Amino acid sequence: MRSTRDPDLLIKAFLDEGIDELPDRSFDAVRTAIDQKRQWAVFGPWKESQIMNATRIAVAAVAVVVVAVLAIKFLPTTNIGSAPTPTPTVAPTPSPSPTPVPSPVALPTSGAVPAGTYYIDPAVTGVSRLTLTAPAGWSAADLIAKAAGTPTEVFFTIWVVSDVFQDACKWDQTKIVSLVGMTPEQVVTTLAAQKSRTASSPTSTTIGGYPAQQITLTVAPSLDTSTCTGGNLRYWPGAGPDFSSGLCCNLAGNIDTIYVVDVNGKRIVIVARHYPGSPSADVAELQSIVNSIQIEP
Repeated sequence: MRSTRDPDLLIKAFLDEGIDELPDRSFDAVRTAIDQKRQWAVFGPWKESQIMNATRIAVAAVAVVVVAVLAIKFLPTTNIGSAPTPTPTVAPTPSPSPTPVPSPVALPTSGAVPAGTYYIDPAVTGVSRLTLTAPAGWSAADLIAKAAGTPTEVFFTIWVVSDVFQDACKWDQTKIVSLVGMTPEQVVTTLAAQKSRTASSPTSTTIGGYPAQQITLTVAPSLDTSTCTGGNLRYWPGAGPDFSSGLCCNLAGNIDTIYVVDVNGKRIVIVARHYPGSPSADVAELQSIVNSIQIEP
């Protein structure tokens, strides 16, 4: 005969000494475990073996309760309390699109030259194309100039040079020196020997990524240009702008920094000119134009 025991009373008695309340699902679990232990009623005097069996059953029931309580207190639970707040996903910040660089345009042949990047006709340079960046306030004159036609003029120009005069003042009465076959080093050495100008020592540099030679030639401010052929100074004949019709070329004291560069066997002679009275800011802009040069072979 099966004996029915009240598991609710056992659980309540145990909890009176511990936690105040056990969840309903824990009661159900413990009750089920206890009910599954079959209990047999014994009539008549209790034997020692029967007492031992009853004791083991009671201890097992209490153990089930203890395990259930410990599981509730210490083991992770699910679906208890508020659901965790999901971490919001941060959308990646889009990278800004690069600002397109405008393509160079042809350098104007007259009028103002707005600030920007320009290319020079290959017929002038002797190479496929040369580009430069011009600051604001410059104009087209012997390529590009600032304060053109004044004693403070600064200008940038390019020649295709094959010969030079021995004397820049008496240029129609002197022997012409051919530069054909000369290296850039030999060209600047020839220019340094030219009369009517004082030369600095040649130095090595680069123009547009190509090796070049640099030299500065200065005309003495005391030179009376009226005694020169045509009242002007000329450094070389040949293609390119003619100094006799150039700007301020009859003013003594001009300072020419000359760059000689060979690009795949084609020589370019670049002249950056200023005067003793030229503002230092304008001279710095002139140098920035030289520094911006890019040459396409």
